[in-house]
Amino acid sequence: MQPAYCTILARNYLPRALMLSDSLREHGSDIPLVVFLVDATPETELPEIPGVRWMRPASLDLPERAVLDLAMSYDLVEFATAIKPLVLQALLREYEQVVYLDPDTYVTAPMLELGPALDSSAGVVLTPHTLEPNLTETRFSEGHLLHVGVYNLGFCAVNRSADEFLKWWWGHLRSECLHGPLDGLFTDQKWVDLGAVLFGATALRHYGYNVSVGNLHERPIARDSDGYYVASSGDRLRLFHFHAFDPRRPEELYGRTSTSTSASAGDMRAGNEAINALSKQYAAALIEKQREIGEQPAYIYGSDTTGRRISRRMRHAYRTVVLADPGSVPSPFVAAEAAEYERWRRSARPLAGRLILSDLAKGARCAMPEEYDTLKRRFPRLTKSLRGRYVEDTGMWG
Repeated sequence: MQPAYCTILARNYLPRALMLSDSLREHGSDIPLVVFLVDATPETELPEIPGVRWMRPASLDLPERAVLDLAMSYDLVEFATAIKPLVLQALLREYEQVVYLDPDTYVTAPMLELGPALDSSAGVVLTPHTLEPNLTETRFSEGHLLHVGVYNLGFCAVNRSADEFLKWWWGHLRSECLHGPLDGLFTDQKWVDLGAVLFGATALRHYGYNVSVGNLHERPIARDSDGYYVASSGDRLRLFHFHAFDPRRPEELYGRTSTSTSASAGDMRAGNEAINALSKQYAAALIEKQREIGEQPAYIYGSDTTGRRISRRMRHAYRTVVLADPGSVPSPFVAAEAAEYERWRRSARPLAGRLILSDLAKGARCAMPEEYDTLKRRFPRLTKSLRGRYVEDTGMWG
């Protein structure tokens, strides 16, 4: 059985999604890639592209107002990851197996193992960031995974047995899909550490899936006449994740550190030639795709209808009020509510300030635990009063 594939993104990331679609078709998928555009309104005109099927928020079982509240409550990455279980649920009504892939992933060989893995699973198949103990000095340590999660949710495969898992996941992501280190959250990923245990998810132990700069220390890439493979295991390379990749500098491989294909994390010298070739191949094709489709519009939920950029602290304040009283706040994305929203925005400044103080208090406790405990013992009434007044109750603050 051939699974269906989907991805979620804003239109500014569209060239990468089209690259993903091309790579899927090249390696045997005859089902169009479902491209969910988080910033496509019902009025957005989308072109017909071979191998692509469009999906937009109006396709989900969410009222329009709930979509706008999510778009305001979260930044782009949080919003796009929060709706993942809803997109998968919608597609499972049509397909028996669905695979989510980040738009910056690239298929290099047919993913033959996915169907059998799903058939023998409890309905959820995930890819761990790493499959071996990390005994080398690398830029991406095992400690880092305690912050971002065991599994890379740039990949998630499900079948219809996953319904309860997806309901549970959405139950958290609708309000807790946050990049919030102080609360132990990393968008959708950290929740799945728990969900994998609760719902018996299968960890796909194939070295060729979701390979990226973060696990190249255990998966050096090489080439032969049949294409790319993982030299350490012999597994064929199926899926490479070009996370934070700048096609103008393909030799760097990962745009957020100094890691490069010529001096990469860990001992990857044996795979440098193959990695260089793959990176340059992907970069050239991506630049050409960008040229073909032209410049894409900016994220429409990054600013209100007056053009003012929406700050993270204002999103936090909005989310706090909407969670307590859904539908009570004017939307920054509805022109007819612009004046009312502006009045609310001004009135919300004290709340935004208190939320900043809450984060500072949490950070101080984490950074100076002994000093915090001393203060709590010496001034119990004061600390209790300050916590009640300024520290947001997330259920994770002791």
